[in-house]
Amino acid sequence: MIQISDKTKCCGCTACASACPKNCISMHCDGEGFLYPVVDKTSCVNCGICEKVCPVIKNYINSDLAREGVVLRAKSIKIVKESTSGGIFKPLAEWFFENDGVICAAGYNADFAVSHVIIDSRNIELEDAINTYKFNGSKYVQSDLRGIFPELKKKIESNRPVCFIGTTCQVAALKTYLNRSYSNLYMVDLVCHGTPSPMLWEKYLDFQQDKHKSRVKKVSFRSKVYGYHSGGMMQIEFANGKQYCASARVDYMLKSFFKEIASRPICYDCPFKKIERNSDLTVYDCWHFSELVDGKLDDDNGYTNVIIQSEQGKQLLVRLENKIDLYKVDLHKAIKLDGVMIQKSAIPHPDRDKFYVGCKNKTIVEMVNEVIPVTRKDYIVEMVKQCLYKAGILQKIRNRK
Repeated sequence: MIQISDKTKCCGCTACASACPKNCISMHCDGEGFLYPVVDKTSCVNCGICEKVCPVIKNYINSDLAREGVVLRAKSIKIVKESTSGGIFKPLAEWFFENDGVICAAGYNADFAVSHVIIDSRNIELEDAINTYKFNGSKYVQSDLRGIFPELKKKIESNRPVCFIGTTCQVAALKTYLNRSYSNLYMVDLVCHGTPSPMLWEKYLDFQQDKHKSRVKKVSFRSKVYGYHSGGMMQIEFANGKQYCASARVDYMLKSFFKEIASRPICYDCPFKKIERNSDLTVYDCWHFSELVDGKLDDDNGYTNVIIQSEQGKQLLVRLENKIDLYKVDLHKAIKLDGVMIQKSAIPHPDRDKFYVGCKNKTIVEMVNEVIPVTRKDYIVEMVKQCLYKAGILQKIRNRK
């Protein structure tokens, strides 16, 4: 049976809980707010299925073709500007909805907790689904997959086209849970930097809502308010009309993420960090478009790097040709320039464990300022950068590079 004594060996994917024939495995939050499987030993019959579907123990790799690299983005510049990078989600979703399909991806609930949601083209209009669950954009939080795999399997076995989008470990988990290939299932994995705790995200939302005296209405972890190459800004709209925008230098959530202090333990030695994945398409940021595609200038709106991992993935891109602009690139050059996180795990901050100690009784402000404090200098630099951008000076400096 699954027993998590070493948390560097569990990604909280829910495959074991989903596959258990006795329903004796449930997912529980630990002291840091991460979900881990807990077995009811009185009901367990030691069938071993939980271990057979564990993606950390059994990691499939696609091997049906040589990997290829492409850069793409949505033809609609509106879609691109609303997305983290090149806007691949909307064209994908449109194709599946046009073909009686199903999409499963990470979205927000009414309280902005992050979980995977299954949206069925027979039950909801795409725009309504996007507006309800806010699928667009990165979400630097572990999404909740509880109950998703069994329901998704029913959709897959109905022989309709199904697309699952998730981090590499989540895609691996679905693959091991299903334990077979399906010609109507398309899987897209997102190159991951690490996954902070949902409890940390909840604390951050509480802090922002208390500060602004209003509920959150919209969130963007990687707003392009200062351009794609700004590296991303946390942008929040509140129900009372107030706006918040800040970089990782001063934003408590982004600073925790990029300082490598907030992720799940397994993220620092991720077993899925390989070029070869078990998905059909692997997606990651494209920061060097002009160097990868000759004769094209980067307009600072964002592009997306993609590794084609299977023939099925290759054919899916062909089906999207009227919705995306696509450029073939040298895969190894793209990985060298933009894909450091494809094969390398983040190095944990030395005070990572201290950061989470006693976090249930602390605010996010207290947690951050104990180990990675936001200083007066940080606020001054942030203010200067914003002034330089508004004056057009920052863009000129970038263009000279």
